[in-house]
Amino acid sequence: MTAVLPTSELDRGAPRWMTWVPWLAVVWAAGYGCVRLWFALGHEPTWKLPTADLLVPGWVSVIACVVSALLVLTPARTRALMVLTYAIAVGWTAACALALLDVVAGVLPGLGIPFDLAGMLSRLGGLTGAVLLAGTALSRQRQLDGSCLGCSNRRRTATSTPKWAIAAAWIAIAGCATRLAAQAAIGFDAVSYAPGLQMILFEAGFLLAGLALPLLLVYRPGRVFPRWMLLLPGIGLGTGISAYFGVGLIQMTAAALQGKPVYAEIGLPTSFFWVAVPAYLLWGLGLAVATYGYAQRTRKPCKLCGR
Repeated sequence: MTAVLPTSELDRGAPRWMTWVPWLAVVWAAGYGCVRLWFALGHEPTWKLPTADLLVPGWVSVIACVVSALLVLTPARTRALMVLTYAIAVGWTAACALALLDVVAGVLPGLGIPFDLAGMLSRLGGLTGAVLLAGTALSRQRQLDGSCLGCSNRRRTATSTPKWAIAAAWIAIAGCATRLAAQAAIGFDAVSYAPGLQMILFEAGFLLAGLALPLLLVYRPGRVFPRWMLLLPGIGLGTGISAYFGVGLIQMTAAALQGKPVYAEIGLPTSFFWVAVPAYLLWGLGLAVATYGYAQRTRKPCKLCGR
């Protein structure tokens, strides 16, 4: 298995994380699995958000922990196993999509979004597993390739911003603009957040993330900023928005197929959600892809093969 390959089977110059990340993934699956089992047996705390801590039932999360451990412990012989490990990591990210609300509630407490410390810690645990599983899958990908354990000999440092990254940035901007247009159609006073300074800061951050950040990722003005200053919000917001509203769109579709109202408790027209939620999803996906293009353009050569 990738997680327990003997040291002799790994290139001595390989990144050290390729050895210990899979082991941490197993430890995480065992520890977090016990927490999920305790919750599933009826001992979970009272959550402040309308839903539970994760967007999956309790026993599903327990089974997911078992599956995660089995995937890591299974010898990495095929790419199918690697792809499945990536898929489980994506699944954990989607299950913890409410973490986006944790960030907003923590940074802007005056908006009126409940800050649930217990729920946040639980989601942080799930996201930790997603990162460890993705790291395990990447380790397997590099070992299966075999050409370079540092980058699979597939790294490319782009000399200019790829056209697909520029297109993704404009898709993100279009998604943000569509979301604003949907709000304008029903009135900017039809919001559930408390007015005041926190709301102004939220709107400023909204515009920065939806208009300024995508442009900075793909055009020359963004080069004056330190790499991490654009990568961190690009990865965090791109992943968070995509996960949160991707799950939301699935829930809306399921409700519509069952003839149920869509988010009736919020009191806004159904048509608003069918425009706003897909727009958010386009925004998040576009931002994530543009960030990947930025990472390709600004990455340093591999320390092992020099590419």
